[in-house]
Amino acid sequence: MLAALASSGRIMAALFASVAVACALAYAMRNSRLVERLTLPIIDVLQSIPILAFFPVALHAIVRLAPVAGVELAVMFLIFTCTAWNIILGVYQSFKTIPREYVEMSRAYLRDKRLELAHVLIPAALCSVYYNIPVSWANAFFFITSSEVIALGASEHRVFGIGSLVMSAYMSGDELMMALGIVVGSAFNFALYALLWSRLVKELPPLPARVAGALAAWTSHGSLLSAALILILFIALVYCAVSPLLGAAPGVAAAYLMYSIDALAASLLRVMLVLLLCLAIGLLVLECVLRRPGLEGAVLLLTSALSSVPAPFLYPLLSHALGGELLAYALLLPGSAVYVVLNACAARRDVPVEYAAAYGIRGLVYYAHVLLPASLPYLATGLLTAWGGAWNAIVIAEPLAGVHGIGSALVSAAEAGNMQLVSVLLLTMTTFVVVVNALVWKRIYNKAVLWLS
Repeated sequence: MLAALASSGRIMAALFASVAVACALAYAMRNSRLVERLTLPIIDVLQSIPILAFFPVALHAIVRLAPVAGVELAVMFLIFTCTAWNIILGVYQSFKTIPREYVEMSRAYLRDKRLELAHVLIPAALCSVYYNIPVSWANAFFFITSSEVIALGASEHRVFGIGSLVMSAYMSGDELMMALGIVVGSAFNFALYALLWSRLVKELPPLPARVAGALAAWTSHGSLLSAALILILFIALVYCAVSPLLGAAPGVAAAYLMYSIDALAASLLRVMLVLLLCLAIGLLVLECVLRRPGLEGAVLLLTSALSSVPAPFLYPLLSHALGGELLAYALLLPGSAVYVVLNACAARRDVPVEYAAAYGIRGLVYYAHVLLPASLPYLATGLLTAWGGAWNAIVIAEPLAGVHGIGSALVSAAEAGNMQLVSVLLLTMTTFVVVVNALVWKRIYNKAVLWLS
């Protein structure tokens, strides 16, 4: 129980930091086209690369600069990378798609930017924040074993928590301690969702005036600082990825590149199939909660609680019945589907069901001209974050399932301390993600915003 509380405290602190950074960064992107063009692609990349890519920054920059508290700070940083990106994208979507008449009215009556933030922009983003907090919690807990045990080659650092406890029990063969850790961690998360997160997304409570004012003040003054920190993080990641390749022989680099492309192709097929399953599940859930709103609480509770269970926790339960590709999909799906399902539930409030019923809009016309346009921004956000979540989960799912892919290759190379291969694998994945985000996801997102406006 103490280990579960320690891990939960770290995740909660990371969530507060994520919301603060999300508001400031989204405000900076909303007010500056230059910041938006520079930052949004970086966020797309950062949320799509695996947590393993952040290990060098955590080890070299944080642990070495702060030897006493550096390990704890490094773990907090890694957990932040699991919680921040979907909240940032959700707040950005809320700021970007706020109705024009609200903005014009706020500018007419609230001439102070801080008042506009506290009474218009931040309240408009609360729905997205409340729905994405359980997603971030689930994502952070899904990677808690990787966050609390930082291992790269010969370097390994651990902190006390449920993730490191279960991992230590697993490595030492202590099945009883591992089982107790899995039961306690899963039960703790289920209770948290039942008692807190489900009520949060159901009631959507407004922020207290002092909290809203303080968040507005930070957002107003910290917007460019947040953008600068994200840019510095991206530059540090690029340096850590490129520096091991500076002395590599051309033949070795070419061989690593061909191996990386082959591994990427295998993982891409799994990710695309998982996304199609996530979209189908999200649309089905949206239709169900529109017809029976009372089901929303049960759907959110079940989805969030299941997705928060780390893959190493699920592996002992699933490996007896599944293996190979089926096991890989079973480990990938919970952590990816949660993004689409929770965003689909959030879209329920924007679907004008009464309007459609009043005018007798049914069938294909209803789905094409009412349901899809109203829910598309949420589904686009959910699929975009699920895309990144799936690539992150690949690093855990593929090695556990024993299948070939870029996740298995990354873990094997990191454990062997082959940083040149790790760099090539990360650069290959990142380049692919940038191209897909620019050619596919950006167009989908812009179309969603256009339809809503």
